[in-house]
Amino acid sequence: MTDTTKRPRTRLYLARRAAGITQMELSARTGISQVLISNIERSAREGSADTYRKLAKVLGVSVSYLTGEQVQDWREGSGREELLKDPIADPGLQALARNEALCEALAIEVEEWAALRSLQSPHPLNQEAYLIVLHAIRGSVVDV
Repeated sequence: MTDTTKRPRTRLYLARRAAGITQMELSARTGISQVLISNIERSAREGSADTYRKLAKVLGVSVSYLTGEQVQDWREGSGREELLKDPIADPGLQALARNEALCEALAIEVEEWAALRSLQSPHPLNQEAYLIVLHAIRGSVVDV
């Protein structure tokens, strides 16, 4: 994966994909046009502070995450090793992190760990659910 994690486009795209919603669904939930969402994802335009607040609220991430201000979260403290040390990390995500062979086979990037950690689900997710989200982030189909 290239080092484009500082750009809002990449973070908005990852957060939207992790949430499992389309640009049209995000548009309907936020009242922001799908064209603007697409432009922000492609770095063709920047959103206003209000736009980022609406997007962050629906996607369950912070505004600073979407705008690239939380760079450290993506590079340090967000990888598999740090997740294993985190006593309050989601048990399903920790189960995935403990599966060293699977993690190596999947070659999960730091950015992907951060995207998985940013999920806010009303229900606990198990390891299989995190794998489905990971594959959604990568844009592939998975049969778990």
